Amino acid sequence: MSTHWFPFREAVAFRVSGKDARRYLNSRLSNDLRSLRDGESLVAAALTAQGRVEALFSVFGSADDVFYLVSDGGDRQAVLGALTRCIVADRVSVEDISTSIAYLHMSGISSAGEIAPQPKPGCVKVSRSCSRVDEAGIDLLYIGATEDVFSEMEATHGEPLSESDYHLLRIKRGAPVFPEEVNEQVILTECGLREAVSFSKGCYVGQEVIERIDAIGKLPRILVRVRLSGSTTAIAGEVVTNAAGQVLGKILNAAYDSLESKTYAFALLRSGSYIVGQQVICNGLHGDIISE
Repeated sequence: MSTHWFPFREAVAFRVSGKDARRYLNSRLSNDLRSLRDGESLVAAALTAQGRVEALFSVFGSADDVFYLVSDGGDRQAVLGALTRCIVADRVSVEDISTSIAYLHMSGISSAGEIAPQPKPGCVKVSRSCSRVDEAGIDLLYIGATEDVFSEMEATHGEPLSESDYHLLRIKRGAPVFPEEVNEQVILTECGLREAVSFSKGCYVGQEVIERIDAIGKLPRILVRVRLSGSTTAIAGEVVTNAAGQVLGKILNAAYDSLESKTYAFALLRSGSYIVGQQVICNGLHGDIISE
């Protein structure tokens, strides 16, 4: 198993605190924060009333009901607006700490241990196990940190993955992210992110749509991976058809593998319109659906 690391230089992060912080976040986000404790983490989304994704966060719990929410990227003001929109009389404080954190992913390991740099005095390091580009990996969040963390990572573990290599590996792995694929174009569960949803906690914004679709047992569309022969990455928004020319859906994002001379892409296809292994065509390139 290879070890790679990748810095999220455009990460958006917030410190959420206050007497009503846990209750508010539990009612605003899609996952269950009622029992999230110091040192624990989960993934949760801020949704529209239609179940579409305005923001996707890794949520880290800490002592005294203080929560750290970090997104891979996105427009900072838009993400902040999505997070705070429902605050009325709640005793909640939301502080933008995006400029004082370092956020990165390291693959090939399942525990932070001694592998990554240790935090400087006054800095906190938290981690979340996740599979982005390999079978095992962790996200590391340094709070109160600066660019020094990335410099130390490079000195210890070598150069990070390039942005193009990171996106290629995660698309091949089947790991959609915000805001590239997971955004307001999609309903949260269309992306397969059921781990970001609690189906038992009660009300939150967007719950009605998510619960109704789950009860029906059929999503309107499904995010799948497509492999195309040839080189093209500028195909976001291009339609995907079957061999007969019938439109199945559209490409959301793509990356080219120069070693294989193939383009790997995430496509959002109509549920029931395809099968895995089916031959497809996009932008003149032929390929197949490799998995959901």
